[in-house]
Amino acid sequence: MNTLKNIVYVMLCSLLFAGCDDVEFLNLKRDNPLDEKNNANMKDGVALKFDSYNVYSDNNDDGIINKGETIKLNICIKNNGTSTAESVKVNFSTTSQYISNLTPTTAINYGDIAAGSVKWYQYESYYVIQFSVSNSTPANTKIPISLSITDGNGNSFNDSFDVPVSATGANVIYNSFNVYSDNNSDGIINKGESVRLNVSLKNTGTSMAKAVKATFSTTSSYVSGFTPTSQVNYGDITAYGVKWADYQGNNGTYEGYAYYYTVKFTVSSSTPTNTQIPISISIVDESNNTWSASFSVTVE
Repeated sequence: MNTLKNIVYVMLCSLLFAGCDDVEFLNLKRDNPLDEKNNANMKDGVALKFDSYNVYSDNNDDGIINKGETIKLNICIKNNGTSTAESVKVNFSTTSQYISNLTPTTAINYGDIAAGSVKWYQYESYYVIQFSVSNSTPANTKIPISLSITDGNGNSFNDSFDVPVSATGANVIYNSFNVYSDNNSDGIINKGESVRLNVSLKNTGTSMAKAVKATFSTTSSYVSGFTPTSQVNYGDITAYGVKWADYQGNNGTYEGYAYYYTVKFTVSSSTPTNTQIPISISIVDESNNTWSASFSVTVE
């Protein structure tokens, strides 16, 4: 008989507490983050928190945050509560030494957020915050963003999230050269000639390389008058793209109205046939990403 009573008692308790989420006075605090019903910070039936973000814009348009970029983020807020959060406002801030010009510094108005719903910022510009990432930021740095959230009833909530700074997806390498001019105009480099080369670079990466510049040099004792020693501007190089330096693109070296080339030099008249002239390339983009490359030209 006692066993039967115990069974009935357990069944009644199970039925009673099965609907506790919908009963205000039995709405006990929960601390299981996996069920997304954590209401430990619920106030007046409202529990506001960060939900997710997306990269609205960045310098090379790959949706990845890299050093040296100006970033615009859209940020989603979630109401884990049982009541609508009215007139929600959020202030964003960071303590990262690698971030500058975080704006706005004033509260962002998200409006009302229904119970159990998420809301993206959807006014004017469609992004919430903007900031610049230092070009000295190490890859894999996590940038902390803090949120101070209030609603129209004076309830306040604090939350935070991290945005990772990734290594650039661009990878700029030497691609090819051609002999723009030589003394006898046969396109072959011979001893004693003054040679002008045009040099192309290739981006083998998955992201655009912005405002690429390259510096060329050689250590060959058979070469004199190697110019320019300053940076040559290649501009933007798209992912998997190839770019030649030329005057028309505001790159390369220009003399008068006829010459469009990357580098020029004079080959010594004492240069042995089949000598390899090494040329080194130091490459940098606007975010201070750097690459090194090299190639050789043969004296025939």
